[in-house]
Amino acid sequence: MAKGPFHFKSFSVQQDGAAMKVGTDGIVLGCWTPIRDARRILDAGAGNGYVGIMLLQRAQPESHLFGVELEEAAARQCADNYRTQPFPHLTTAWQGAIQEAAQQIPEAGGSFDLIVSNPPFFRNKPKSPHQARNLARHDDTMPMGELAKAAWELLRPGGRLCTIWPSDREEEWKQWGTGVGFQTKNVTMVQTMRHLPPKRILTEWWKPEKDDLKVLPEDAQRGTLTLEGNATLDFTKEYLEIVRPYLRGT
Repeated sequence: MAKGPFHFKSFSVQQDGAAMKVGTDGIVLGCWTPIRDARRILDAGAGNGYVGIMLLQRAQPESHLFGVELEEAAARQCADNYRTQPFPHLTTAWQGAIQEAAQQIPEAGGSFDLIVSNPPFFRNKPKSPHQARNLARHDDTMPMGELAKAAWELLRPGGRLCTIWPSDREEEWKQWGTGVGFQTKNVTMVQTMRHLPPKRILTEWWKPEKDDLKVLPEDAQRGTLTLEGNATLDFTKEYLEIVRPYLRGT
């Protein structure tokens, strides 16, 4: 896997210090996540920080990005990348567990408009001999339920949580999200190619305000995003439209 910097159209990120490099899951999440009315943004499990920077590129002026990363080397790299991207004064990097952020950072609890997470989502899978890679890929330190609970504490009423998961964990994630009180706003299945079943699922959850009516399941938007047609690099028009603001050569 490439260790050199990854160059987006408007910024570059170093990735040699982070176990997980820039990848399709994070790029799709950063492009797809709705940014409306989000002035305080938190990236949970930020890695080298690129997903949050993508959101900041589309955010309103003077929005602020807060990156939370547990693994020490990745957290340092996230902080470095925040300092070198176009709006360094609008970013804060913090090393620690997302489960502890609301308690350890007094100004964080109940204050965020949007939380985004490309979480470690492998469970009961073979592990690497490298601990940093295991932290980035396996959900031992950030299980679904703990992410849902932490996001609920950190979001303001009316705030939103956007994530990407393997498609076979959709029902499990739905149970955790609705269990803490989230309502579904948007679900998008991600196909790598037209003839293949969906591999990933993008979800947008909403923390209702006290007086809001619940969003009924049939009111949630559902759709499909297909990345390639019938061959490798045969990118679809819909995929190119969302990545064009970010990726060179599109």
